[in-house]
This record gives sequence, structure tokens and C-alpha cells, in this order.
Amino acid sequence: MDMLVISGFLGSGKTTLILSTVGKLIETTKKKVVIIVNDFGQIGIDGKVMEKYGLAVTEMPSGCICCTLGSDFLETVRTVDSKFKPDLIIVEPTGIADPANILDTMKLYHGPIGTIRILVVVDSVRFPLIMKALAKPLRNQLNAANAIIINKVDEASPQAVKEVKDSLEQMGIKCPVVTTSATAGINLEDAVKVMVSP
Repeated sequence: MDMLVISGFLGSGKTTLILSTVGKLIETTKKKVVIIVNDFGQIGIDGKVMEKYGLAVTEMPSGCICCTLGSDFLETVRTVDSKFKPDLIIVEPTGIADPANILDTMKLYHGPIGTIRILVVVDSVRFPLIMKALAKPLRNQLNAANAIIINKVDEASPQAVKEVKDSLEQMGIKCPVVTTSATAGINLEDAVKVMVSP
């Protein structure tokens, strides 16, 4: 079982990105996917909600399953693994969370775990503001990333997107960077590629 942590600040478009790409991700990889989110009420998923095992669970039309992130993350992962036997768990933590903490927590997990990848979503419009107000948490997220998605490029000028890329380069970020708009469906194939890259 692999894990993909999709991190980013509130409003960066994490949930929209997940919902826009999960069908293509499943189609591309042929994997059984479970999504663990921090706040289930914030995502628009149709289907029957079950509360067995203390998890709110909904099957999505694309064939994956969503669960709320319980207070004990490891127990949530254990329950998801035993109940659904996924090939891939996508985790969407709170916006300010340091994804490195999830890596540290998973070191305590004794179940089957393969690759853990961290994808950080940044808002191309609000990036300069977040960089000023929350520089340390943002740097923590970016430094932990295996890939970065600059989202909402349809709402930003080409110059603003270039400035985000330049800022990442100045910070010494070496991981792949992809530009997308999850809402407008721009470059979603590239987003899926960095989600599944080894």
C-alpha cells in the first residue's frame, strides 16, 4: 500500500485537485484508492455515507473511497487498510500541517506500507501573501515535497506564475514543479503524472 500526501494551505485547491484527478489516477494506475481527508464536510462527494468503524465513508463515482481523518491517524490508516485493502491512500491534511509529521508518524506504522510521496499544492495568486505571512510553515511544506503543483494558473497572470516558479528556484527547491488549474482542468494529466511518479 502506497501513500500520497497532498498538502497545501487553505484555499490552494487541494480538494478540487483531488476530485479533478482521482478518476484519471485510478484509470492510469488501475489501483484501488482510498482518500483520507481532515474535514469530510468540506468536500462535495455524492453517495451513501456509512459510519462503520468510526469513519465517515463515501464511495465516489470514480471508484475510490473517502474517509475522515480520525484523531489517531495511525488507527485510521490501520482501519482503512483492514477494511478496504487499498493500493493507494491519498491523505489531505489540514492546510497548515507539516507533511513531514505524517512521515514521522508513519514510521510507527507496522502494517504494509510502500512508497510515501508528498505533493504540495500552492495557490499561484496568493503565494506572495502566504510567503510573507506564513514563511516557515510554507517552507516546511515545500522542503518536504516530492513534487509541487502551482494551482489556479487560470486566475493568475503569466508573470505571477513565473514569480512563483522563480521563488521556488531561489529557495533551492529541486523537485518537479507542475502548473495546473484544477477548476479549469488545465494540465491535469501532468498533475496525475507527478502523483504517480516513483
